[in-house]
Amino acid sequence: MELRTEHIQKMYGIKTVLDDITFSLSQGQKVGLVGNNGSGKSTLLKILAGEIEADAGEVTRRQGLVVGYLPQDTSLVSDESVRQYVHRISGMQSLEQRASQSSDAMAEFEHRQGYSFEHRMQYTLAGLGLDQAAADRPIYTLSSGQKSKVFMAGVLLSDPDVLLLDEPTNNLDLLALIWLETFLERSRMACIIVSHDRLFLDRLVRKIMMIDFHTRKLTVTNGRYSDYLRQSEKERTRQLAAYEVQQEEIQRLTESARAKKAEAAQGAQYKGRDNDKFLRGFKRDRSARSGKVAKAIEKRIDQMERIEKPIEREAFQIRLQASKPDGSREITLKGLFAGYPREQFRIGPINIHIPYGSRVVILGLNGSGKSTLLKTISGDLRPLDGDVSVGGGLTFGNLMQEHDNLPRESSLKEFLTKRAGVSVQDAFALAARHGFSAEELEKKVVALSPGGRARLLFAAFTALSVNVLVLDEPTNHLDLEALEALEEMVSRYEGTIILVSHDRYFLERFKASDFYVLSNGHLVRQPDFASYVLQAEQEAKRLVVRL
Repeated sequence: MELRTEHIQKMYGIKTVLDDITFSLSQGQKVGLVGNNGSGKSTLLKILAGEIEADAGEVTRRQGLVVGYLPQDTSLVSDESVRQYVHRISGMQSLEQRASQSSDAMAEFEHRQGYSFEHRMQYTLAGLGLDQAAADRPIYTLSSGQKSKVFMAGVLLSDPDVLLLDEPTNNLDLLALIWLETFLERSRMACIIVSHDRLFLDRLVRKIMMIDFHTRKLTVTNGRYSDYLRQSEKERTRQLAAYEVQQEEIQRLTESARAKKAEAAQGAQYKGRDNDKFLRGFKRDRSARSGKVAKAIEKRIDQMERIEKPIEREAFQIRLQASKPDGSREITLKGLFAGYPREQFRIGPINIHIPYGSRVVILGLNGSGKSTLLKTISGDLRPLDGDVSVGGGLTFGNLMQEHDNLPRESSLKEFLTKRAGVSVQDAFALAARHGFSAEELEKKVVALSPGGRARLLFAAFTALSVNVLVLDEPTNHLDLEALEALEEMVSRYEGTIILVSHDRYFLERFKASDFYVLSNGHLVRQPDFASYVLQAEQEAKRLVVRL
């Protein structure tokens, strides 16, 4: 046993976040931690990592246990080079210093393969998509995605016994994701993984821990994530059927008790003729028996172990329908160069024609310029050179750019009335259809989770009937309900979609018309998604074997 929790409880103010959380984690075991957004998954990981303390309960760790923790927010600000940073946070730097003075530290240094650390760091960075030259670059010059990879490299190279990963795939490109998956499959580390990437979980975990959003309690099931989903739906269906049967029985018994009470009341009031004493006695005796039967039935109802009705919410839907564009409705890039001169970042030349209704997927490494290209296409970034021709009948909904520029201090109601141009009454209806309560509409945007902000933007896009969707990693931060709604929406959306994603489950169902890879500033068409993934898997295995 690596660690155990017993009756963990955590509260923020008067709100219970975690209640009576008890489980154990064995050596090498890989567990998926799931639940709706806001159910307390990140809080539990922070307690296990020692970042915060539980209000009640106990966490027991094996003596000498090394815990590695990768939080969602891994923003780094440092003048160190990548090599210096990884060397330090992996603990190897301090271990080297102690090894020269202590035989125990030297034994630990050799156990952790200290002499081959440089080699392992090189192949770990390469697996995560950072080339050899990146090791000497200062941290502050990296993109946010690259910084996340560096932090992850440091955590993996700290050789933890238990690895706590909070949405580890969110900031990874597809190649790095596949490498991480391959690395963890071969690793003997125990892992607790919070992720909305269904395929990633299915490949790695064999146990699912679910925190219920309503009760804040933990349920543990064995099997893959897909097994858990099927089992959960089967259990929900079974519980609903049992609830309905019990309600019918309660109704039957209640009516029977009511009839016996009426019969008792009628018999008790029977007077008859003066010389009819025997009949009057008979009626009153039967009345008493009916009263007793009624009480027995009511007692039986009271003593029933009530089956709770499964919580049923209206299925979350994104009801986005593209407006029918008049006039030109195509997008054409000719000799396009895009980037940021001050940062000396430039991609191009790029030539591409996107007819209306196309479903375009753009793949590539973090830092290759995918987001830059999307911003240039949608008009949020001016080209350095070349032309971007956009049909006059097109209206863009840019999930990425608007997510960055949401007015954080505005209320949801203010945002929808201004951005979508709807009345207050329509704003309430629009918000309700996208999973927000009337009370939440008065909240500030800054209080929303990333998934909540995505739902808010889709509400605005719905009101505007945008006919071009620019989606940069749209599945990040969404819970299962919102993911399914997004998949349903894009499956029937008739407008143009330009998509950047590393979610294989989502991409396999997206039915793209065109696949491209952005590499070394150029956009290269791919024959299909499957061949790209196969090539990435082969490269990931090659790099992991070299560790």
